[in-house]
Amino acid sequence: MISPQLEKDLPPWLAECHQRIILPRRRVIETHPFMQAMRSGSAEPAHAERYFSGLMWHLLDFGKHVAHLMEKRPAEVSTLLAGRSEDKDGDTGILSRIVTAFDGPTQLIEKTPWKYRPHAVWIHHDALLRSVIYSSDLPWQVGAAGLNVGIEALVPYMIEPLFKASVEKYGISSSQAQWLESRAGDEEKQHGENGYILLKHFVGKDDLLLQQQCIFYMEALSHSMAYGLLQSGMRAS
Repeated sequence: MISPQLEKDLPPWLAECHQRIILPRRRVIETHPFMQAMRSGSAEPAHAERYFSGLMWHLLDFGKHVAHLMEKRPAEVSTLLAGRSEDKDGDTGILSRIVTAFDGPTQLIEKTPWKYRPHAVWIHHDALLRSVIYSSDLPWQVGAAGLNVGIEALVPYMIEPLFKASVEKYGISSSQAQWLESRAGDEEKQHGENGYILLKHFVGKDDLLLQQQCIFYMEALSHSMAYGLLQSGMRAS
C-alpha cells in the first residue's frame, strides 16, 4: 500500500498503472489457491517447501542485483529516499531457516545453486529480473519500476499471510519464520512505495518511451508475482 498523499500526487500514467496493474494483482495473490490452502492448513508441507526453496534460490544474488541498480542511480536518489528503508539483501541465511523447517534442500541451494532445479516459474522470474537490472540499453528507472513496483509493492501481501499460516497452521517457530516476519510489516511496504516515489520524480511527463518501458516491466514482473510464483506451491499436474 502507498500513502494516500503519495497516491494522490502520482502522475496520471503511474496512477493508472497502480489502479490497473498493481491493485488487481494484489487481489489475485490474496485469493490464489496456494494462499488459501496455506491459510487453512490444507497445503501439503512438500508444496510449501517447493515454494520457499524456490524463493531462497531466487534471492541468493538479490543483494548483487540491488547493488548494481543502485550504482546506476543518480546521487539525488539518496537524498530523495533519505530516512527510508531500502531492501539491499535477500537475507537468505535467515530465509534458509524456514526452508530447513519444511525439509528443503538448504545445503544444496546454498553451496551448489546451479545444481538445484527450482520450479520453472522461479527460473523465469529470476531471468526476467536480471534482464531489467543488467540491461545496458534500459535506463535505471526501468529497473526501479520492475523491482520496486512490479515486485516489492506486492511482497508484503504475499509474505504476510504465509508468515501467519506457517506459524499458526504448520508449527513453524518465530525464529524459523523470522525472514517472513521481516518482509511482512510496514518497513517492507516502504520498499514498494520507494518505487512510486522514484518514478514520480525521475520519469518525465512527456517521456512516453520511458513510461512505456517502465509499464512493460511493472506489468511483466507483477504478472510473474501474481500468476507465476505461487504456482510453485501447487500440486504438480
